[in-house]
Amino acid sequence: MPGLTGKAIEQAKPKATRYEKPDSVAGLYLVVQPSGAKSWALRFRSPVERGKDGQRKAKKLTLGTLAIGSSNGEPLIGQPLTLTQARMLATSALESIRRGIDPTVARRIEVAKTKETSLPDSTVDTAMVEFLKRYRGKKKQGLRNSTRKLTATYFGLKPDPENEGAWIKNGGGVLKGWSGRPLSAITKRDAVLLLDELVDAGHGVTANRTLTNLKTFFGWCVSDRDILATSPVATLSSVASEASKERILSDLEIIAFWRAADVEAYPFGKLMQLLLLTGGRRNECREAPWSEFETQSASVTLPNGQKWQGPLWTLPPERTKNNSEHLVPLSSLAVALLKDLPSIGPNRFPASAGAVRLVFTLTGDTPVSGLSKAKKRLDATMKEELQKLDPDFVFQAWTSHDLRRTFYSGLQGLGFSIEVAEACVNHKSGTLRGVAKVYARYRYLSEKTEAFEAWSRHIDSLVNGTLAAGVASLQGVEA
Repeated sequence: MPGLTGKAIEQAKPKATRYEKPDSVAGLYLVVQPSGAKSWALRFRSPVERGKDGQRKAKKLTLGTLAIGSSNGEPLIGQPLTLTQARMLATSALESIRRGIDPTVARRIEVAKTKETSLPDSTVDTAMVEFLKRYRGKKKQGLRNSTRKLTATYFGLKPDPENEGAWIKNGGGVLKGWSGRPLSAITKRDAVLLLDELVDAGHGVTANRTLTNLKTFFGWCVSDRDILATSPVATLSSVASEASKERILSDLEIIAFWRAADVEAYPFGKLMQLLLLTGGRRNECREAPWSEFETQSASVTLPNGQKWQGPLWTLPPERTKNNSEHLVPLSSLAVALLKDLPSIGPNRFPASAGAVRLVFTLTGDTPVSGLSKAKKRLDATMKEELQKLDPDFVFQAWTSHDLRRTFYSGLQGLGFSIEVAEACVNHKSGTLRGVAKVYARYRYLSEKTEAFEAWSRHIDSLVNGTLAAGVASLQGVEA
């Protein structure tokens, strides 16, 4: 095959599509782009990798761009190359292939090593804080505050109450063992040991969620910020099995739960009771400020011009999972629970300008913490109450989200439609669009008011030992 010449290279004009012109050196090609850019590539069969058909895998090694003018320097992959230099590199690569070395693999290793030595190192702490500050999610639309805070919890960080937008360590999470370490020093083995420790402590779900967040974090470090060459957790899989999410509490369990929560009292016990009454998500309730609650009589103007009035909990879009405002008509039992709560910190009414007073707090300025220990106490008391109600009853583990599922299933058991039940838990079914979607959010206020009040009456009838007339037991209702 006749080789390329300087004149042939110069006369290789761009076309509508990319094309290649072969050289006399086997596998060496001049690549011409539609833009007119020219470069060198070597095509070969890998000596170590095989395709699905069992044949040696076809590979391509990009050598560099076409050099403009002459060059007498040592040819290097990735640098502009003359025809002579491209032939030298191609010949050297072909010799490596004959010796059983894949030049693309060797090139990847070389690039990774160069990158690791040239990148500025930072600690895990610094990188994680930067991630929380700048990561906007896969769709680049920004993360909800609740999502960012939950991710921070897995890392071992929490918002700094004295410096808005800043983060401080909470003493747990990933940073409990990795704080202060160089980011580039974290290995796959470090991650495995971290996750194994969580699993061995009985926190398998937390281990899985930690891994998910670490994959996102390290992926961001590699692809978005270019501060790592590779992710140490890229090849790790979930480390613990998770039961399907179908658990709901039976009537007997609801009674025992409510009594145990009364014993646990404020803040955790009352937080759990509000979750059951409202079907709310744990952090939506745990982080709720008093300013979101109107326990007297709020007023909402409906699309038809009429006004809805009643006690109301208004969750703003930035505090909900789906970024949609959630209006929760408060039942009489929920209102009574809220009015009976203690005031921690400054007086909660009236709110002073800029003050954020939390409903469930022990410090006055941070949400209640230590939930795992409180849950263990609650479970222990609940077991005792169940034994009093039915000595043969076998206690089964449950989570705070099971209260939300119990609420949702309970509404259906009381005869409310799926549309109303979904509105009560702020679900989006995807069936409503445009004006209808906006209208439905308010149209269901009356229906939601009835649903929350009916559920409240049902809880009250269970706890006080007499079912309300016409309300059947929800024992056995499926989620």
